[in-house]
Amino acid sequence: MASMIGFRNLLVHDYAAINLKLVYEFLQTKLTDFEEFIRQIVEWLERAS
Repeated sequence: MASMIGFRNLLVHDYAAINLKLVYEFLQTKLTDFEEFIRQIVEWLERAS
């Protein structure tokens, strides 16, 4: 998920320099980070309830 954090920082802090092709490629290859994050949240919610 560290790569996703770096991507978020780029979008938030350096949005003027965003290369849309790189954004597209990143999203095509790094969505598993989101899936892992969602899985961890679901597990946490199940334990908390």
